[in-house]
Amino acid sequence: MTPTNRLSKLVKATAKLPQGIRSRLWSKVFGRVVPMVGSAHIRYLEVSHDKVVVKIENHRAMQNHIGQVHACAMALIAETATGFVTGMNVSDSCIVLIKSLKVDFKRPSKGAMIATATLTDEQQKLMQNTEKGETLVSVQVTDESGEEPVQCEMLWAWVSKSQLKN
Repeated sequence: MTPTNRLSKLVKATAKLPQGIRSRLWSKVFGRVVPMVGSAHIRYLEVSHDKVVVKIENHRAMQNHIGQVHACAMALIAETATGFVTGMNVSDSCIVLIKSLKVDFKRPSKGAMIATATLTDEQQKLMQNTEKGETLVSVQVTDESGEEPVQCEMLWAWVSKSQLKN
């Protein structure tokens, strides 16, 4: 059985709701917890202990000078998906922190963007059973064509909240 924290309990509590309502609810709640996520209108499509999928539409506020999703918005959805899948697994006594991110832009994007972050069983167990650690979280960022205009690497760390006070 997978250990739970406050974030995973919230996700579990919404499990019986229809997908559309669940997605809107997660997006609203998580957008209040992380205001930038709310301002960007990121939608949470799927949230579990091993996978988080988020979407950003190609709306005016998130566009660059040529009408595509801005480079920073692409990095934001990769960071958001990987951060939330990490957050689903660490103890409430810990805090998650991004340690490094790398984004390589491969080609122009087309339309909305989706980031899919995944964790292996081993990564989940490490997060659930240790008070401090780090791991490279896999993420795929695709556009409406199904292609990957960017490739990202996100290194996440977690530490005990008590360690931050020292």
